[in-house]
Amino acid sequence: MMKREQAELLEQLHHALQAPPAAVDGTLCLQKPEEMLALAREHAVMPLLYHLCEVQSNLSQAQRAAVQAAARTAVRTNYRLLFVTKFVTEYLRGHGIRAIVLKGAATATYYPVPELRKSGDVDLLIPREADFSRACELLQQVDFVPCEKQDALHHLELKNKEGICVEVHRILAEPFESKKVNAYLESLLPAFFSEVCENDAWGFPLCQPADGYHAFYLILHMLQHFLRAGFGLKFLCDWVVFWNRPVEAAQKQVFLRLVEESRTGGFVGILTAACVRYLGLPGERAAFILEQYPAAGEVEAFMHEIFGAGEFGHVRENRMVAMRTGGIFSYVREFHHQMRLNYPRAGKIVVLWPALWAATLARFVYNNHAVRGVKSTEILREAGRRSRLVEKMKLFSLW
Repeated sequence: MMKREQAELLEQLHHALQAPPAAVDGTLCLQKPEEMLALAREHAVMPLLYHLCEVQSNLSQAQRAAVQAAARTAVRTNYRLLFVTKFVTEYLRGHGIRAIVLKGAATATYYPVPELRKSGDVDLLIPREADFSRACELLQQVDFVPCEKQDALHHLELKNKEGICVEVHRILAEPFESKKVNAYLESLLPAFFSEVCENDAWGFPLCQPADGYHAFYLILHMLQHFLRAGFGLKFLCDWVVFWNRPVEAAQKQVFLRLVEESRTGGFVGILTAACVRYLGLPGERAAFILEQYPAAGEVEAFMHEIFGAGEFGHVRENRMVAMRTGGIFSYVREFHHQMRLNYPRAGKIVVLWPALWAATLARFVYNNHAVRGVKSTEILREAGRRSRLVEKMKLFSLW
């Protein structure tokens, strides 16, 4: 059963995501304002609650100040990131390189108040290998330095002197454990490069994927986090505002085709149904998705999973991965996949696998006990629990 503070947060986000934002009853009495705001902070949606400061409610002065501070921080950060996005994309364009903006400023424009969507970095897609390498070299010429620790295989992280991070993506997502899925996503790169549009909502053109591809990228990004430690309400808010606007029928069909080809319909259906039921995504806007991929009765379990994750699944230390199927073979397959991610070059040499498995196991056990402070058995049990929900989505089925 949903907790009171969870229901109150969903209700307030429902108001905030409408365009224009819906009028909030001035007599509204929040029963658990402190718990609701703590939950909003965990899920990085506190700035979206700014409207509560403008109505009569039982928020204390300190609580109002906390919401206002979060909103001011989000606005300042977003404009810093926006100016960096403008500089970097125009700088690369001047050298003949098209950089496609992913998420961030591009998705924020669909919010009633774009500046209130919390962002942390700049994500750019440069799918041509020659352009990717050259872009990274050019950015280093203007004081962007590669981070010492690179946490992903699908992009390079660079930071400037202000600490602003630009992630330059060479592919759409971190490799999944299915080689066929990864090959399919790689085959889409030319389309992502050619099927673009310009978004000038900020006063200058942002090159971003066309709507069908933009929506599919949001799915990939959410799914990647979901299969690891999880994700929270902020990504659901993105999904609501993206579809709560006119989208051409042709682009809807492009999106449905990509979902069908990638076998991600079960995830898309449950995600969309949750946004309709709890966050005010109009049913008529989402009908084209739910008619094709009706939710399999797991919406409440899905929301339980979302609330347990926080912004990026870091609320609880025992959360790591969720597997597509159950059984011991799934643990073995996921363990092998983690080995390949940890050792991308050496992992291609079959004779090294036993040594790399041992190294991966040692790292797994060490990180659990020394870094996270949890038992490995607890993490495995949590992975099994989360995997039961994922299994019902039938991800990548028939691959």
